[in-house]
Amino acid sequence: MATPVVAVRDLRRIYPLAGEPVVALAGIDLDIEAGEFVAVMGPSGSGKSTFMHIVGFLDRPTSGTYRFEGRDVTELSEDDLAGIRSRRLGFVFQAYNLLPRTTAVENVELPMLYAGVGEAERRTAALAALDEVGLSKQAFHRPNQLSGGQQQRVAIARSLVNNPSLILADEPTGALDTRASEDVMALFERLNHERGITIMLVTHEPDVAAHAKRIVTFRDGIILSDAPRAREAVTQ
Repeated sequence: MATPVVAVRDLRRIYPLAGEPVVALAGIDLDIEAGEFVAVMGPSGSGKSTFMHIVGFLDRPTSGTYRFEGRDVTELSEDDLAGIRSRRLGFVFQAYNLLPRTTAVENVELPMLYAGVGEAERRTAALAALDEVGLSKQAFHRPNQLSGGQQQRVAIARSLVNNPSLILADEPTGALDTRASEDVMALFERLNHERGITIMLVTHEPDVAAHAKRIVTFRDGIILSDAPRAREAVTQ
C-alpha cells in the first residue's frame, strides 16, 4: 500500500491559556492519501483550522504523531520544517496574500525564489503555471488590476510552481462571489483530476466542500464524520 501524504495518530493540540486550557484537537487519527481531494469542515472552534496549521507546519501538536510522506515530522527543527514546507507544500489563503506592487508572474515566482531556483527557470515555470490557471494574458498585471477571482488563481498558480505533494487551501472562496467561487473550485477539481494533485481544503461552506471527493467534519476537536461526498462530481 502506498504511503499516505499525511498520517496523524492521536493528534492533540492544547493551548495553555490563563485559567482552563483550551483543547483545540482532542486526539485525531486521519490519513490523506496521494491524489485525494479532501474537504475539512466544521464550525468556528471545531479544530479544523488548527489541524490545517499543524499539517502545514505552521503550528506544532501538543502530543501525538504526524508523518508527512512517511517521515515523522513531529520533532523536526523549525529550519527542517521550513525546508519541507517550501519544497513540498503549496498554500492558498482566503486573502490571496499577493504582494501588491509585484506583477502576477513575480508573485508566482516567489516560492522558487526562496528555494534558490535561477531567474530564467523561475520565469518559465511561473508563466507555465499562470497559463495552467488561465491567466497567461494577465501575467504582468499587478493585483489591483485583477479581479478577486483572478487574484486567487494567481495564488493557486503560486502554490503549484514547486510541484508540491500537497496543496492546503484555507477558505479559498471566502472573499469571492458565487461565479468566481465556482471557477476556483472547478480549477481545484481539474488540478486534482488531471494532474493528481493532493488537495486539502478547509471550509465552512457545504457547497464548496461538495466539490471535494471526501468530506471530513470536525466538531469540538474531534472528527465527527469522514465520508465520500454524497453527490456526483460537479460539472465543469
